[in-house]
Amino acid sequence: MQATKTVVRLVEPELTATQRAVEGPAFTWLVKALASAMVASLVYFGWLSKELMLSQAWSWTAMLFMFSAGGFVAVIYFWMLRSRTRVTSTGIEQTWVSTKKIAFTDITQIKLIHIPGLAWLISPRLVVKSRSPGSTVFHTADASVLNAFKRLTLGQTPLEPLESDPA
Repeated sequence: MQATKTVVRLVEPELTATQRAVEGPAFTWLVKALASAMVASLVYFGWLSKELMLSQAWSWTAMLFMFSAGGFVAVIYFWMLRSRTRVTSTGIEQTWVSTKKIAFTDITQIKLIHIPGLAWLISPRLVVKSRSPGSTVFHTADASVLNAFKRLTLGQTPLEPLESDPA
């Protein structure tokens, strides 16, 4: 008797018409508007206080802290405006400073945080625990992505087949 060895290669499948992806903005327009108002007010009050700030003696540590804080605010604001969430047949991905990506095969627990009456203000989010330590949070402001999140929490496939499918 001879033992046979089977090798299985896992390959990420190509998206077909029935395995389309859904994608949308990560944050609502109101959240983006509030962030824009906060950043604009920071710039405005910084401009008003520039003479006082320039008349003071600054240490290198204080200047480094102020520039670092300003850079941090600018980077987070940029990515808040630009961030998009995508659900494919193989996983979830959200663009951010570093793109967050997780495959469905790595997910151990999912929790959807969504307040239906306040979705215009508080972006729905999916908290995902995976095999790696910690959890990953994916935000969405798009109804189709939110529907995929809901299907995931119910244990269903995230993407519904297209209406034109014969099956």
